[in-house]
Amino acid sequence: MTVPHLVSATCGSALLAALLLPGRPAGLGVAVAALSVVVVAVLATRPREPWRIACWVAAAALALVPALRAAEWVVVLSLVAAAPLASLAATGARSWREVVAGALAWVARFLPGLARVVVLTARVGGESRLARFGPGARGAVLAAVLLAIFVPLFVTADAAFAQIVDDAFGWEVTFDRAGDRVALFLLLTGLTGALILASRPRVWRPRAALPNLGRTEWLIGLAALDALFAAFVALQLTTLFGGDDHVLRTAGLTYAEYAHQGFGQLMAAAALTLAVIALARRDSRALQLLLGLLCALTLVILASALKRLGLYEEAFGFTRLRLMAHGAILWLGGLFLLVAAAGALRRSAWLPRATVALSAAAALAFVLANPDARIAEHNLERYTKTGKLDRTYLKHLSADAAPTLAGTRLERVPPPDGVLSWNLGRARAR
Repeated sequence: MTVPHLVSATCGSALLAALLLPGRPAGLGVAVAALSVVVVAVLATRPREPWRIACWVAAAALALVPALRAAEWVVVLSLVAAAPLASLAATGARSWREVVAGALAWVARFLPGLARVVVLTARVGGESRLARFGPGARGAVLAAVLLAIFVPLFVTADAAFAQIVDDAFGWEVTFDRAGDRVALFLLLTGLTGALILASRPRVWRPRAALPNLGRTEWLIGLAALDALFAAFVALQLTTLFGGDDHVLRTAGLTYAEYAHQGFGQLMAAAALTLAVIALARRDSRALQLLLGLLCALTLVILASALKRLGLYEEAFGFTRLRLMAHGAILWLGGLFLLVAAAGALRRSAWLPRATVALSAAAALAFVLANPDARIAEHNLERYTKTGKLDRTYLKHLSADAAPTLAGTRLERVPPPDGVLSWNLGRARAR
């Protein structure tokens, strides 16, 4: 087997591990997953030096510990030790300097290795039997991949949407521990790529250009993604914006719980949509329309996330994290408007600098808005409406909030700074 095929096999085993292992006690499955990393790296690097072979054997033995010992701390220590040992086997270090560098090589080359795994897997996909089929088959695969990414985000983001999916398909859809699954998949694939990259950098040099998905493939994939976004947006319009609480009662949540649930997933979906737009072709009018519709639907999803956040703040108050989330939503919305404008103008040369300018302006605006003072102001306004106030949280705000809190017995007057430590916020507080 060639290195690309070996890496693809690693991606397959990592995917199985990510789907099956999180939430279960460490055992044979963890041992097999760890051992697969060692086996693929050995087959790809083909070591001949006895020292390297011995290191690989020792790393494989440590990888098997999860299947042999029940003590979790022993398992963790064994796996932690296996990683630098495998890295030393890959580099074949001799001197002290090489040993130190070799033990850390898997860390330094983790991200490049992960990127190379993606490249080689894409090459294998282009050379596989799927490439012999028409663009319709490849488009269906692209649609399946996009839906596999975004459906779990929407299902976990919205209990009402999950209930509708359950009612439509007749089976319960659960995507718990999504973060653990993604982290495990990235860890296994990135570690494999790092070990191969550390030992044989030449295997990563591409021999041919990577295959590009054609117009038909992207039409099918984007159409499926737009349909998913449209279905989710329709639900948001009937619940958060329309005031209809029928779906909320169906999902068994209060309005505040519904507003809080899935905020992070919606933000992740918006960020991933930017990546899809960046990768997609746009050489036809139909593709441009689909991308424009995707931008518009994503803006509605961001508005839904903003509405959710506002409802949650009304119920539980304002904090620094929630104010930062406000800024992130507005920043993402600005990025989508820029992308939509570039598509409408059919000129994108100005987009990179405009993105930098928007980001810089957003950061400066956030600072000039005086976040702590705004948090105090919003919480005091909420107090006049509801009579609820988190006094402990307000007391921990910085001196920037003192002018807003003046007369409430919550302000803290900072001591004098001196010339070298003078600060405008503390001066205003005094």
